[in-house]
Amino acid sequence: MRIRIIGFPLLLVSSLAQAQTTTETTAEASPLPLNFSRCFSHVPLRVDATQGDPNAPITVTAEVLNATRDGKILYRGDVQVAQEQRRFSADYVELEQLSRDVLAEGNIHFTDGTISVDSDERLTGNLTTRDTELDEANYQFHGEKGRGQAKRVQLSDNANQVELQGASYTTCPPGEEVWQLKASSVQVEQDQVFGEAWNAVLWLGEMPVFYFPYIKFPVKDERQSGLLYPTIELGGSNGNDFSLPYYWNIAPNYDATLTPRIMSKRGTMSQLEFRYLPVEGQSGTLYGEYLSSDDQLADTQWQDDARWLFNWRHNARFDADGHWRGNIDYTKVAGWDFAYFDDFSPPVGQLVDNQLMQSFRGGYYDRHWQLTTEVRDYQILRANQQTMPFQLAPSLALTSYRGFGEFDLGLDSELTRFNNDNNNAYQATRFHAEPKLVYSVVNQPGAKLTADVGAYYTHYEQDIPDTLAPYYRNVQGFTADSLDSSVDRLLPRLRLNGTLVFDREAQWFEQDFTQTLEPQLQYLYVPFKEQDNIGLYDTTDMRQDYYSLFSDRRFAGLDRISDANQLTAGFTSRIYDADSVERLRLALAQTYNFTSPRVRLFPSEEPSDFKRSFLTFEGDLNIDGSWFVHTEAQQDTTNSRLAAGNITLEYNDEGKLAQLGFRHLNQTYFTDASLGNDLNQLGGTFSWPLDPQWRLIGGHYRDIELSRNIDTLIGLRYDSCCWAVSLVWEQSQKEDSLLSPTETQQETLIGLRFELKGFSSFGTGSGDFSPGTSLLPYYRPFNLNN
Repeated sequence: MRIRIIGFPLLLVSSLAQAQTTTETTAEASPLPLNFSRCFSHVPLRVDATQGDPNAPITVTAEVLNATRDGKILYRGDVQVAQEQRRFSADYVELEQLSRDVLAEGNIHFTDGTISVDSDERLTGNLTTRDTELDEANYQFHGEKGRGQAKRVQLSDNANQVELQGASYTTCPPGEEVWQLKASSVQVEQDQVFGEAWNAVLWLGEMPVFYFPYIKFPVKDERQSGLLYPTIELGGSNGNDFSLPYYWNIAPNYDATLTPRIMSKRGTMSQLEFRYLPVEGQSGTLYGEYLSSDDQLADTQWQDDARWLFNWRHNARFDADGHWRGNIDYTKVAGWDFAYFDDFSPPVGQLVDNQLMQSFRGGYYDRHWQLTTEVRDYQILRANQQTMPFQLAPSLALTSYRGFGEFDLGLDSELTRFNNDNNNAYQATRFHAEPKLVYSVVNQPGAKLTADVGAYYTHYEQDIPDTLAPYYRNVQGFTADSLDSSVDRLLPRLRLNGTLVFDREAQWFEQDFTQTLEPQLQYLYVPFKEQDNIGLYDTTDMRQDYYSLFSDRRFAGLDRISDANQLTAGFTSRIYDADSVERLRLALAQTYNFTSPRVRLFPSEEPSDFKRSFLTFEGDLNIDGSWFVHTEAQQDTTNSRLAAGNITLEYNDEGKLAQLGFRHLNQTYFTDASLGNDLNQLGGTFSWPLDPQWRLIGGHYRDIELSRNIDTLIGLRYDSCCWAVSLVWEQSQKEDSLLSPTETQQETLIGLRFELKGFSSFGTGSGDFSPGTSLLPYYRPFNLNN
């Protein structure tokens, strides 16, 4: 674990300390990091140093050499002194032959492969003890950006000690010192974990902005208790937001970070992160936040309530081969606090569809089979919920898959207990087993045909209350009498799936291409069985796309197994260029039902009479390596209506990015999305360099149907060699999940952030400067094999 402590940066003192050692003459220079650019062309390569021989021969060259009667040798004019990798040059050098004391003056350059030190004043030292002192010196690390000045540099080889007087440090190139750290005195002993500095000051240009009277800092890759860099955000939704972490090195395998966070509009929050490595193969983190009361909730029913978050993550491997494993992912906030993540943006926990997950999972993992168990619950961060999700309390799953030549055998099974906190909700224990046998009838290049024979067996023991909650009665259509306490369901399944691949050579626009045509055909048969007497515990509709049409399921989950007597036909066509880069992919598929599926998700639904699925189309185009197009469409061919569709156009080349997209959903076919109207959204994003230092980003998304903007962002960033500043303006639609959950408000945010590279950053808003917006981040939807 590497911890950066407030104070004089580790780069300065550790690299100076290494100037006492020498290297083998056969040592190879290590290259600079890849992120070094024109900004750091002045940085020399680093040579890894090892302890040298203090009695190694010394080579001295000069234009003039004189010897005195008292045993001194005087060198004048372009004096070069070398001892292994330790070298220095000067205009004038005195060497005391008996004591081996050295005095150098004028144009002094000292280096040992890890640091270079230049001085126009003087150098004194001893070639035996390797103690060295330079006055008015400039230093530059090798392979690192750090450099600076010191009125005096004292290197003590025997004591492994470095002392700096009047020292400064920066990562800026020469002549562009936008920021510097300056300290009156720094002392480091290499045998110790940390060094000490007195009177350290952060300067911006010619202005001092922060003072540290005394600080400790690490000089090794070992942890040391101390203050970390503070973070400051100004003028955000929480007001002026200031955090100052303190790192506590408890033990080699335990540490903690305690952070007071002061928010001018809300109050003072306490944050604690505890990390632990109890034994080999196990690691975890406990994280918590606590705010005793929120000033912004004054005069509300929650004015005296604490706002808090708890998160526990743990990963464990219990044997050397990694067969036995376990993990914990648990996040929880106060039960009433639906807006916690919106207000505080904690660094842990994932909020998906307003749900926080609490999961405990473990099991045995083998190459051919797995036995796992999980206990899972959810916290819903939404008011006025009609129903609560079911808990896994617990679930035990056994899966196995093994090949025997042309045959493959598989088994998916589980035993799950579903509980619900609502006393008027049904509950159940479910056992499911799904064996299957897959036979490769044809498995040749360009032709494949498989026969998949299996069965679904499910047994339910359901606990039915005398009266169901209104949601289950009015929305789902269940009654206490319609659900059976014990249910057995056995359904056989037959699936045949075949694919052919044809290819041909073609030439367009005087270029060679290869085009493929890949027809695919599948027949699926599952008999009908009435399932309205089974509650819904983890099942919902499956969204249709090209690949789902070739699945054996119409529902996601096990509570509904749809009957099927259907044929699915599709084809994919690809075009590859002469370098085997996929330039075009077109896929089209549709399912024909010989008999309409009779299994319904809810008993209240009308039976389906569709004989054909949506005609599903997907396409991707790579025009020239910079221009890309992706499109999807789902057409209801029975009623000649577009059910869903989207298209995305993107330009992406050498840091220049622009994306434009349109999305459509027909409310008739997506009732679970709670659409009051058809969804028609148009928008795009870009990130564009104006020159090497300036970059412009932006994004705009609009709901055409509702005639309102969803999210708009514009940002400008200046990025120099050692500092950067960014300004971002964003206006978005935001729901206050706590105070006004049914209303949508327009929120405008302005972020201004300064970054001192190699030191810290401060300002308002996040430090992220990337395309997309906070509500709709950028992503690439393309599926080409490039």
